[in-house]
Amino acid sequence: MDGEGSAPKLDLPEPAFAALCASVLAGIPDLQVCWSEPLARHTTFRVGGPVACLVRPRTESSLRELLKATWSAKIPRIILGGGSNVLPPDSPWDVLVVQLTLSNLELLHCEDLEAGRVRVYAGAGVHLARLLRFCVEHGWGGLEPMVGIPGTVGGALVMNAGTREGSISQVLSWVDLLDERGNPDRIHRWQLPAGYRSMGLPLDKIVTGACLELQRSPVDRIKARLREIMGQRRRTQPLGWPSAGCVFKNPGNAAAGALIDALGLKGVRWGGAEISDKHANWIINRGNATREDILGLIQHIEKTVWERSGIRLEREIRVWGE
Repeated sequence: MDGEGSAPKLDLPEPAFAALCASVLAGIPDLQVCWSEPLARHTTFRVGGPVACLVRPRTESSLRELLKATWSAKIPRIILGGGSNVLPPDSPWDVLVVQLTLSNLELLHCEDLEAGRVRVYAGAGVHLARLLRFCVEHGWGGLEPMVGIPGTVGGALVMNAGTREGSISQVLSWVDLLDERGNPDRIHRWQLPAGYRSMGLPLDKIVTGACLELQRSPVDRIKARLREIMGQRRRTQPLGWPSAGCVFKNPGNAAAGALIDALGLKGVRWGGAEISDKHANWIINRGNATREDILGLIQHIEKTVWERSGIRLEREIRVWGE
């Protein structure tokens, strides 16, 4: 998952905060702990300063213990998936980041349904590319619109990831979650107000996995559809540069990229950040961009579009600590 909620501020100097984290984590087994970990290593923008502590539970039981312990100690925490939809601060940040890249990695065939339909369970830490490979191997179609989208299943569920070809909510049966104290919950698709780039999941809960309903299909047909969608992405998107994909949601029936392009903003640079000349709704890191470069360009786009078209763009990416 990428960026569920925002971390509250804790009025402690960094050494005291790190010491608090260390004392709480010491009693929890099966954790991989990284201190002063730069988030630039974990975001697709390749920006982000060091967080006090980044923790990867190795099992779901250790994740539950971690959530319960940090909640009891009032340690601010955020959940980070593949880092494909967030813009973190450049400066050091007193927060504990939780990644599910070592836990919640199961891929299971749940059951066969009638009319060639199947249910497949995917853990929140599974990368979308791995899930797609798994489905292709077994001849299960329905997730082709996810091809080329970076990040994890958890992040895709939170954001209801997708393209014009479809979104993940269209194949969702149910989603498993943990609350802030580590207690499990399950929500079915019909209970969720899924919409454009939002699944409507509770903000205080963490996705641990989901059951998807797919359709048996010839492998050649699935592969052909994947090639078609990926070919279109390569032709229209700057996939070779660090970015977070589309920055803004499409307003109404308009395309955010077309609005930005019509105002002549393609190619505009702000420090090391640039509005892609291939897709105006993408901001790319030219190699040395900072968070402030990218945020400055985002704000410039918002201001220009509002002043010249009267449309307020809504961000698709999540800016942490703004």
